[in-house]
Amino acid sequence: MENAEFEAGDARAPEGWGASTSIADAGSFERLTEGGRSGAFMRVESFTSNTNAYVSRTTHVLPETRYRAGAWVRMRGGTMIIWMHAWVDGKRFDERTYLRSLGLNPLIPEFVRLEWTQSPDPDEWQWVEREFSTWPNQGNINMHLGGFFDRSSMDIDGAFLGLARTKLTIEATGGEIARVRVLNDADEELWNSGQLAGGTTVLRHGLPDLPTDARYRVVATQPDGTEVAAWYPEQQ
Repeated sequence: MENAEFEAGDARAPEGWGASTSIADAGSFERLTEGGRSGAFMRVESFTSNTNAYVSRTTHVLPETRYRAGAWVRMRGGTMIIWMHAWVDGKRFDERTYLRSLGLNPLIPEFVRLEWTQSPDPDEWQWVEREFSTWPNQGNINMHLGGFFDRSSMDIDGAFLGLARTKLTIEATGGEIARVRVLNDADEELWNSGQLAGGTTVLRHGLPDLPTDARYRVVATQPDGTEVAAWYPEQQ
């Protein structure tokens, strides 16, 4: 996703992104260059529940592939949507997820999910995401971020659209190795080589279908019990 951090653009929209409402003049868009989660960010507002207010961009995707879409949101009120759509063989591909703030609404029906009744902290950035699979013959997708038919105010930064799964290939070298383990950032063990044959100095192994947005710790144990660990990626 190009210009995903919104660092390039004019005062109204990031470069390469559209900014529009379904009713003329029913919303506003402002690209601010400081104060975001990482530099520039978009401030999106809709003034009525009869309109949407989206920043949007079309990008290439691969067919029958697992993707993750997401963005960082600072929510002051209303309904934020991440909406991924496309036309594929005459049918609409449609994937979406919402972040809602109903905490100031005096009448909350009992069937509304409890977390929707609690207003997100307007000063905190929250990660909102959706994981989905593309269809056969699908070659693109249109990402929309913003207010969804609600009087809304929000800041958006760090849009993401990328592969949801990846293959992690590990390589342990540099001396005799007795065992290698791979753990995620929650310290859960994902793979254990077991006791390796004496004299092993190189181990290579591929772990398919791992989430791309996690960190992984590779721990190599030497014959004397000493552990050497490294993170991948080193920073997140």
